Amino acid sequence: MGSLAENLAPPYYAAILDETEDGPGSAENGGPADHMVTLATCQPGFLGLETAHDGHGRRVTVSYWENIAAIECWKAAGDNRLHERFGVGLADACDIWITRVDEPGRFAGLMQDVVLAARDVEFRGLGAFLFAAILSLAGLLP
Repeated sequence: MGSLAENLAPPYYAAILDETEDGPGSAENGGPADHMVTLATCQPGFLGLETAHDGHGRRVTVSYWENIAAIECWKAAGDNRLHERFGVGLADACDIWITRVDEPGRFAGLMQDVVLAARDVEFRGLGAFLFAAILSLAGLLP
């Protein structure tokens, strides 16, 4: 099955959502990342999302957006919702990296790369890997 990113026409934005290890939440009610994913699907400018689990079972979600303004509205709405639900802000519960995709196929396959690489990375290293992946995709690293 192909990646959603393979079927999107640039330019668009990708927001990579990674719940912090010590974030609030429970199996019954879900965590902050679950609430952010649910909220994303209702926001203007949302194009779709993909979710994968790394080798440790940790979930990483990439959501796709028409523009940066749509992402900022989603983040603001999410911050409010997380404060109401969990008593913490978005910055304390999740890490979100944003990148603009200008070339077809440039972002496709990231989810597979995340899953494969994360099998050999400790939890604390996954965020660093994602950040490096984004910089590489943006052409800032070789």
